[in-house]
Amino acid sequence: MAPYRVGVIGCGRKGTGHARAYALYPDTEVVAAADSDPDNLALFCDRFNLEKGYGDYREMLEREDIDIAAPILPVVAHPEAVIACAEAGVRAIFCEKPMACSLEEADRMVEACRDIPFAAGDAYRSFPQLWDVKALIDAGEIGPVRTINLYQPTDEISGGGCQGLCVMNLFAGDGDIDWVSGWVRDDPATDADQGMGGCVRYNSGIEAFVHCQPSARNGIEVICASGVFFSDWYTFRLWRTADGNKPTRFDQLEEDVGRFPDSGIGDRSYDADGWRVPGFRNQSGVQSIVDALDNGTPPACPGSVMRDALEVAIAFRESHRREHTPVHLPLKDRSLRIVPKDARMYNKKEVQGAEWYADQIGGWTRS
Repeated sequence: MAPYRVGVIGCGRKGTGHARAYALYPDTEVVAAADSDPDNLALFCDRFNLEKGYGDYREMLEREDIDIAAPILPVVAHPEAVIACAEAGVRAIFCEKPMACSLEEADRMVEACRDIPFAAGDAYRSFPQLWDVKALIDAGEIGPVRTINLYQPTDEISGGGCQGLCVMNLFAGDGDIDWVSGWVRDDPATDADQGMGGCVRYNSGIEAFVHCQPSARNGIEVICASGVFFSDWYTFRLWRTADGNKPTRFDQLEEDVGRFPDSGIGDRSYDADGWRVPGFRNQSGVQSIVDALDNGTPPACPGSVMRDALEVAIAFRESHRREHTPVHLPLKDRSLRIVPKDARMYNKKEVQGAEWYADQIGGWTRS
């Protein structure tokens, strides 16, 4: 079979990283690109040997035969671009995070993509190590999930914190949530993104706790009836009983040593071709969207899951506004939103400055 044809919308720093992951994958090929910034577009076309690029992504969608659309854009532009890609008839969409500001926008994106694979975010949830543990749980090897602890002292629960919330939902079986009770670290009156924490009670009975205070622990802990899994997103560790019985002390658990490779987050090395090595989670995300096309399976981090993470974050804030009373989901007011920090919401070159941006986008290849 011919490789899936990829069209990248947004040829900046992050778009280049996504494109490199597609270029390295044997079943995908970057064939088209669009960006309103002519400098970004020219550099991208040179790097990926494209004869021409498009200043308007709608023209690209009209003229090019695209299988996978990759709108890697500021959040303010995400909803319109994702919906336009779906309406153009592409076969799959893989955008970045956060996917939208408001629940109404996220709902429209998910609905527009209801008949095609739609992935959102260069996400931790794409790590195959997490799915390995999920398979063990589903097989009953470490018992059912009882409690989940998510340790993430981020100051942007929608921006970076959506990562952990999506993994939390994975280990809760992506089940429906009964209620959320929570708090924000700064100001509950604002819609601006900030650190948040709280308790999430799933209809299944699973209880999850999001800890937003900085501490010696960072990552996710999944406590099952006869086993414990922990990851700090760099490493992955599993302890379980040898006989499957419920332990009464932690020292009755045995570690499954050597089962999981490290994630390699933070690898800034360059390969033999002079390109920076794309992130393992980004490459796993590409594998996931290809698997979705090949096998009809959901992507590892679907847009619907990223939408649910946004809803949990909004519910934390709404609970704080209501004197920390439980807030039942789904939220009825879909106009509720979280506004990401400017560097995610808008064009990074304009927010951070041209000099900073030139260094960032230039760093994808060895100078």
